[in-house]
Amino acid sequence: MTSRLKDNMILKNISLTRGLKTIFSSLNIEFLCPGLNIIKGENGSGKTSLLMMISTLLQEDRGTIIRFGKLKKNDWLNEHILIKQNSSLSDELTIEENLKIWCGLNGWDFNTDKIEKSLKNFGILKYKNFLVSECSSGIKKKAELSKLNFDESFKLKCWLLDEPLNHLDENGKLSLKKIMDKFINMNGTILQTSHEKKINHKNFKIIKL
Repeated sequence: MTSRLKDNMILKNISLTRGLKTIFSSLNIEFLCPGLNIIKGENGSGKTSLLMMISTLLQEDRGTIIRFGKLKKNDWLNEHILIKQNSSLSDELTIEENLKIWCGLNGWDFNTDKIEKSLKNFGILKYKNFLVSECSSGIKKKAELSKLNFDESFKLKCWLLDEPLNHLDENGKLSLKKIMDKFINMNGTILQTSHEKKINHKNFKIIKL
């Protein structure tokens, strides 16, 4: 395996169908690694499907995905994080309980201090004992994105973020930008779907579907 393939994420001749709809046909992309990749396209163009496919939640019909030199999907599972557009938090649990369970499922060490620190960075520490069902869409989004604040997240190779700016106020957007910049400065790679016209980052590549 060459050094170039170990340092890059590349899609070669990818085809994907869902039901009777063709999402991609002979799609080729070489992502900016490290750096921010902003994926744009009309609704239904396959932005979310692209992230899910790279994350292995969807199986491509044809083609090759090289994930930093890792061709085996199991090797890739511990190298990335996917934050979906819609909340994955359980309404019946508090924000803190959700984060504890999520850390446990990922095999990450966690304690109250670490969780409080991650929530504080998004300004939602006071909501830690609120049931998710009691929270606004903005608070839920910040709680979801607070997963990126854990030390373990910065040790990963790649973040997959599906419309992370949705439901965020300006303070939330600024907090997200800071941790994204930190991750990129630590040689991280981010794939982000977005409808935003203004891009407040320096090192980025726009990918249009």
